[in-house]
Amino acid sequence: MNTPVLTLSLLAFSMLLCGGCASQSAWEQNVRRSASDSTVALAPLDKVAPVLVRDVSWDRLQNTLAEIEAGRAASDVHVSEWSVNQKNAEKANLLRGLQISQNPAAVTMVAHSQFKTTDNLGDPQATLPEVARKLGANMVVYSTRVLGKADKIVQEPVNSNKFGTVWYRDRDDRYRNDSYNEQQTTWVPVRVSADEVGAMAFFLRVE
Repeated sequence: MNTPVLTLSLLAFSMLLCGGCASQSAWEQNVRRSASDSTVALAPLDKVAPVLVRDVSWDRLQNTLAEIEAGRAASDVHVSEWSVNQKNAEKANLLRGLQISQNPAAVTMVAHSQFKTTDNLGDPQATLPEVARKLGANMVVYSTRVLGKADKIVQEPVNSNKFGTVWYRDRDDRYRNDSYNEQQTTWVPVRVSADEVGAMAFFLRVE
């Protein structure tokens, strides 16, 4: 099954610029803010504010996104010219796919994150709340799946020994020698095969 690509035209997301991305999780580095509900960024939540994190079936989510993309492709009117009712219907469809039971009018689509990686994602339940709070979201729905194998470059240590003899003059001006044995470690890039994981998360503000 081909994985539908969540394009900018699908949910009208614009890139969230980030500073110091090297210290951010992959979820945060790939955040795209939503322009579907509001063009004004929400204020961040308090660092201890509760955030509900739930997972959803990968197949269910991909099927929902495929339906949305097919609906846009079949429309004779560009999405930018859709009526409020058409946009609300698409939003309701997405929320059903995310298994959100709340009234769509009470849910703001804040942002989403989508990426593929061969790195260890850790526990999304522990990582995603911090990202959500920064975005002003109080709910996250995510999904992950191993998509197959992919090559990655890792650094592996290679140890080597260096032997030699050092000559020197002692206090009596006589030549003497000492032998030495040094162990050196060099880190070299190695290509390995690893699981490639697809990941998606939707950040919501539920009133």
